[in-house]
Amino acid sequence: MVPQGLPGALGRQLGDPLAAERPELSVELDEVCSASPVVFRQIGRSTEGRPLGGDSYGDGPLKISLVAGAHADEPVGPRTLERLAGWLETETAAKPLLEKATFSICPDINPDGRERNSTWTGSSPTDLRDYLRHRERESPGDDVEFGFPEAGGRPARKENLVTADFLRERGPFNFHASLHGMAFAEGAWYLVNRREPADTADLREKLGAFTASLGMGFHDWDRQGEKGFFRIAPGFCTTPTSSAMKRHFEDLSQPLEAEKFLPSSMEYTASLGGDPLCMVSEIPLFLVTPTPPGSSTPGANFIDLLQRLPEAWAEFESGREEGLLKLEGLFSLEPVPERTAMKLQLGMIFLASGLLELEELL
Repeated sequence: MVPQGLPGALGRQLGDPLAAERPELSVELDEVCSASPVVFRQIGRSTEGRPLGGDSYGDGPLKISLVAGAHADEPVGPRTLERLAGWLETETAAKPLLEKATFSICPDINPDGRERNSTWTGSSPTDLRDYLRHRERESPGDDVEFGFPEAGGRPARKENLVTADFLRERGPFNFHASLHGMAFAEGAWYLVNRREPADTADLREKLGAFTASLGMGFHDWDRQGEKGFFRIAPGFCTTPTSSAMKRHFEDLSQPLEAEKFLPSSMEYTASLGGDPLCMVSEIPLFLVTPTPPGSSTPGANFIDLLQRLPEAWAEFESGREEGLLKLEGLFSLEPVPERTAMKLQLGMIFLASGLLELEELL
């Protein structure tokens, strides 16, 4: 399946090379992760008055949009995009990519949430107890990811209006990514706006090999369509949709919550035309011991942890640590190195957009 909207010379299958003949490209991911974060041009202000940044890099025909930070307690994505932009802006090695693609980047679309979580996000590796004590996250009805403007919908937040204007002025796009994370998972989890397995087979093979090269496995969780999450294969699931989110809360007899959901960044970007491939990276802060192969329930260890954690945390808050220590023993809960998480996000961007091949990521 070839996505619509690509320039004719660049027609390809998902994740395939941009063209049969191309200059040799390669990207040292460690160099990207080590780049100095760029100071972005201010494109607006948040609800609480903090600056929102965004800018475009390159002038190539492959149009890539990247956002991060929608969920306040997922700190890696903004850092990834700040360093990617710094690398694109300053490094000679980036020049061939800038001739192939135009990157439109909003590194942090929720700076207010980032500030509220700053008490725990500065430690490396992430400390589990600091995370559980201090993490703050918006309620579902105030979700920045599902807050992009829609005719007839509720008024959108300032952050969403500013980001939507930025994307609309630069769209349509060929590829869009919203960088997210999970507190706990058994590996990397990639969400994609293509449901048929055949549409993503090549991409899944490449991303699987790249993920394994960093010592990470796949998270596998079959949510059976809840909120729009349909399992495609281990490590891959469909992106959730605003309509499915609304149905979920309506089924819970919470119609007022359901009404609050607006299009996601993926849905908004797709509305600009071009049938873009849209993806979400879900990289864990803490790695859960993988479920043994052959289990009848994908992600059984992860699901078990989620069921046990509230009681263990309540005990910890009352001064008893035994329950939390037991969970750490049962499920490992090792913090994922930030550089590994950043590389996984960068690899998804470069491979899924078709900008690079697996052997060109070093």
